[in-house]
Amino acid sequence: MPGLVAFRRRWSVGSDDLVVPGAFLFFLHAAWLCTLGTLLGTAQLDHDLLCAHQLWQHFICCTAILAFSTLLELSISMVSMRGSILDTDKRASIKYLIYLRLVAMIVEVVWLSLGTVWLYVHYSQCPVNGAKQVLMGVVVCNWVVVLCVCATVWCTFDAAGRSWVKMKKYQRSMRESESRFQYKRSGTTARNWRQRKVIRAYQDSWDHRCRLLFCCIRNTDRNRNSFADIARLLSDFFRDLDVVPSDVVVGLVLLRKFQKIERETIVKENRNDIYEYLSGVAVTSHTQFLALSDPEHLDHFNATIHYMHYALAAYGWPIFLMTNSRTGICQLAARLRCSCLACATSPDPAIVIEDNCCQCNYAALRNLVDTGQVDVVYATYHVDVGETPFFVAVDYSRSKIVVSIRGTLSMKDVITDLNAEGETLPVTPPREDWVGHKGMVQAAEYIRLKLEEEKILEKAFLFSIERGTKEFELVLVGHSLGAGTASILAILLRQTYPSLQCFAYSPPGGSLSMPAVEYTKSFITSVVLGKDVVPRIGLHQLESLRADLINTIKRSKDPKWKTIMCSVVCCGCAPTPTSAVELRSDGNNITQYQEEKEATRVGPTHTSDSSIALTVHQPLYPPGRIIHIVRHHPNNKDRKLMKKKEPVYQAVWANNTDFDEVLISPVMIQDHMPDNVLHALKKVVAR
Repeated sequence: MPGLVAFRRRWSVGSDDLVVPGAFLFFLHAAWLCTLGTLLGTAQLDHDLLCAHQLWQHFICCTAILAFSTLLELSISMVSMRGSILDTDKRASIKYLIYLRLVAMIVEVVWLSLGTVWLYVHYSQCPVNGAKQVLMGVVVCNWVVVLCVCATVWCTFDAAGRSWVKMKKYQRSMRESESRFQYKRSGTTARNWRQRKVIRAYQDSWDHRCRLLFCCIRNTDRNRNSFADIARLLSDFFRDLDVVPSDVVVGLVLLRKFQKIERETIVKENRNDIYEYLSGVAVTSHTQFLALSDPEHLDHFNATIHYMHYALAAYGWPIFLMTNSRTGICQLAARLRCSCLACATSPDPAIVIEDNCCQCNYAALRNLVDTGQVDVVYATYHVDVGETPFFVAVDYSRSKIVVSIRGTLSMKDVITDLNAEGETLPVTPPREDWVGHKGMVQAAEYIRLKLEEEKILEKAFLFSIERGTKEFELVLVGHSLGAGTASILAILLRQTYPSLQCFAYSPPGGSLSMPAVEYTKSFITSVVLGKDVVPRIGLHQLESLRADLINTIKRSKDPKWKTIMCSVVCCGCAPTPTSAVELRSDGNNITQYQEEKEATRVGPTHTSDSSIALTVHQPLYPPGRIIHIVRHHPNNKDRKLMKKKEPVYQAVWANNTDFDEVLISPVMIQDHMPDNVLHALKKVVAR
């Protein structure tokens, strides 16, 4: 941090990221250098033979090239090790070493080409056994190295790098002109025009990057608009954030340590009536655990478990095979309705749209729901940007019509997720303060129109009048993207179906504005497991995470390579970074760290440069009342009594604002998986 600027563009790599590549190439080329030196000192070649003489000359030049390359690689590695992450002045010479290494590589490629020609012409005929095998090894090994270097350059190439450099150059010139109080109306107009041009070029580079990443998705007007919205969002988010991927890794490693130390200090000092943290959430005297001894609360929690099966079933065969790895294929095979074997299948009144030829998704759906007490009315697996698969079923056991919406499972779903700016909900009468995730608002609108145009809910309520379906109530369920979409759809359908309920499992953090959240608390129940990252991610939360990462990186004392190596492998270094040790050593450091963290979150400015304004978005939160499934890890004495190492799962009523901070943890992704959510819900009532 910042990214390396070379060849008049920014790259997705820092000047302190070249330690390991430089050291690896140094040792590899040093080994070949020793081999060639030994060969030149001991080999006896007949110089009367033209092929032998050419081989000898090739070895001499190759040794000189390797010696120069080895010296450069050692220099690159040593210079890259200097200073901390932000101390880039000590590594200022790194780009000139890279220029020299590029020249050496060009010469090396030319010489490798000559060696390849020699092997093609003389390898089978020239009587220099041993020496020609060494040349073969040198040529093959170094061609592999060249290809790996080219692949690395391609991976670190930043398509927006040139625009980024122009934008930074323009920002510097603006600050210099403002510092001299050079204000002219015509000059201001010209500067604004130039600023818009540079920012537009940077946004276009992100748009190109999005189109390249999602190249398999058809090019429609809606998709183009979505790409443009995402590109604008990403360019605004990253425009003034000069970090590279390795900076993010280091920031996450340090932030995890800092968060742990901060929680330990708060508990130790008994601040704010906090006496424990469960899954990163503070437990105080006001914390409300679910009273499962109350029949009403227990029935509601059992309903939460029951409808999670519907959310799981919406994912189709991929999740089914993942959760039933041993017998899943056999169970699916018994329910497949292949077009070539249509006569062998039993009749099913369900309407199935855009499933594969054997209807594997529908077969998985039928296996995941109770087939004796559930009839599927409609299932669509059509997916597009802003158009999410869902199914409608009749649940006789609970007298409900269930609409289950699928979560993220395709690249088109990812685009819907990324279209995360706020959009006013299309309700009647309009409420300007009811704002939702734009992609999920589009998905909810799509499903509502589908339900109305094809009269799917009417068919469901009239599906079996003799069994009372006309009096059933409506329930909406979903997981992840499906949870956010189901929540917004519940708001849109609330006026038509005032008794509807919604169960949102692992909903995204950037789902609804607070006024809309307050409205949904009477009919939406959300479930969050442990340290799940998705309910803690929205644009506002990501901006807080961005500020925390910058603040953490700023406090880092160790070189980047040391922080990463010590967190990945046991290499004899201290397990706790120096900055974390200093933070833990004194309570005043914790207080100072918390004040700095709050200041960077509240003030929309870059931590290391107050002249850079970071983007700020309206806070959006998870919907409804939230059941937080937390883990309690018993101490050693309790473990001996329990004879188990598994944690104890408990259910807590959480506030929607409890998920404003991303908790860095190894289980932050694992806790989002739908099968793990279902497992944890069952564990709560099984204890």
